[in-house]
Amino acid sequence: MGVRAPESRDAYEGTLYSARPVGGSPTTAFLLGLVLFLLLLSNGRPIESGDTRVNARVAASLVREGNFTLDEYPDAEFPFVREANGHGVSIYPLLPSLLATPVFLVASFFFSLDETGVAFAGKLAASLFSAAAAAFLFLAISRRHPASDARFAAVVFALGTSVWSTSQALWQHPAAVLFLTIALLLALKAEEDPVWAGRAALPLALVVACRHADVALAAVLAAGILARWPRQVLAFAAWGAGPALFLLAYQWAAFGSPLEHGFSGTLGRFSEPWGRGQLGLLVSPAKGLLVFTPVVLVALAGLVRAVRRGHERWLPLVAGGAALAHLCLMGRWSEWHGGESFGPRLMTDALPLLLLFLPEGIASVGFVGGILAALGIGVQLVGAFADDGRWERLYQRPPAPGRPELWDVARSPLPLYLGRGAFVPSLPAVRDGKLVIRERPVVFFSGRGSRVRFEAPDRIVTQSADATLGDLYLMRGARIDEGYLRLRGRWDGIFLRVLPEARRRKLELRVTGHGKGMLYVGERSFWGGRPQFREYPISGPFRIRHPYLYAQSGGPDLVVTIGRADALASIDAIALVPPTDPERVYELR
Repeated sequence: MGVRAPESRDAYEGTLYSARPVGGSPTTAFLLGLVLFLLLLSNGRPIESGDTRVNARVAASLVREGNFTLDEYPDAEFPFVREANGHGVSIYPLLPSLLATPVFLVASFFFSLDETGVAFAGKLAASLFSAAAAAFLFLAISRRHPASDARFAAVVFALGTSVWSTSQALWQHPAAVLFLTIALLLALKAEEDPVWAGRAALPLALVVACRHADVALAAVLAAGILARWPRQVLAFAAWGAGPALFLLAYQWAAFGSPLEHGFSGTLGRFSEPWGRGQLGLLVSPAKGLLVFTPVVLVALAGLVRAVRRGHERWLPLVAGGAALAHLCLMGRWSEWHGGESFGPRLMTDALPLLLLFLPEGIASVGFVGGILAALGIGVQLVGAFADDGRWERLYQRPPAPGRPELWDVARSPLPLYLGRGAFVPSLPAVRDGKLVIRERPVVFFSGRGSRVRFEAPDRIVTQSADATLGDLYLMRGARIDEGYLRLRGRWDGIFLRVLPEARRRKLELRVTGHGKGMLYVGERSFWGGRPQFREYPISGPFRIRHPYLYAQSGGPDLVVTIGRADALASIDAIALVPPTDPERVYELR
């Protein structure tokens, strides 16, 4: 009688695939997804861009109007909206907004879908999709590795990569990444039963329906699955037909032709010279994948290890090829930097293909992998709690030839936000049927005093031994130029906090400068109470005297801003002093 000799211990040391599929518990996956969903929401505020505002408004329109047109939103404009059949229509695919509609519907029972409500509902939907993607990635990895390794990889995937930053608002990426993780899980299940290979076409087609730019990634993955299971080609085509028909039907309804879409006529924008965009997506100080997501290096080491030592090499080869195809395509796009976003947004969709091999990478590099994973989570914490679009406003507007800001280490986003030292934990609350975002900025490196002046570059100088204010930082695109604080864009402003020892006194906030439009002084508190905003029309030189008494105020946190208004303001000095304090120290320039 012949028996099979036991394989050597070396065959299992650092194994790349378990001897038989492990299979994570669906209950564990659900609980993991729930915890990650809450963590993705932990900063408490949405971080929007033009792209996400349009996607969220489409979802709101589906709930409120029962259609996907944006005629009711006058602020939804070109280049994010185009006119078709007499209506304003988003240039982006409908599917992410359609999938988010149930979230918006549920949210509408709790708060109004006004500007703030729509933005936060979009964040809820995006975070839900990303958390679900992490749960499915856990299930996929646990088919090849112990559940503990799969949990670690799923947590790093959700919190240590641009998956977190793209969960701040309703980007297309979270839904596309969700379907990609499902496709990977089904491809792994096909190792037991080939019928799952055909079914993988459904989520793979939905990836492209969510984000057309993922076509190269999806094509390579589809080719790899069919090469592995060629007998599933008819089933694959059948399962993929539904999303394709949905996409064609929507394009016909929205744009008048099944072959017309929001990006029709933009092929000429794949004009970035070969190499520059691809290199930028990897190592640009402002947008590089390896800068913002260093754990990818560990995943790449794991992928190489899987190719060299695994008994099933088709998966790492195909996953690596799909990620490479995506890098090549996105690097050719003239806006490979991803516009107003934190980190390498356009590479987010390839992350499941790489993080699938994080356990192999950890086995290769040991504790270094843990350090890089923690560093990636730290980077994403900066984005979640400090990013307010300031870097884009200071350095990306207006765009400069050659985009030098993308390669400037000293002026890249991470040094900017860390140097400013302002982190903004927030908490949503419902007041009178409307959602409000309560913020509690934590500011490091700020001086204390009662008078403020401005010195370049972006240096706030506080004076006077009688300290009444502190915790100052510049908001959004506010910048210091020639001794003035310049406010030019939406919600540009300066934040300051009335110190506890000064709150028992009657004070006056004095602001001097010149400008035109409207300047607002806001008083608010994280702990409750109703924020108070007072508007001050300005035209030419101005001197504002805003009375402040803490007991009657909206809170100790003050902002001076132009708000949503179309205004310009150049502030010469700010002071928080008793009303009897001499006026002469605030002479206008």
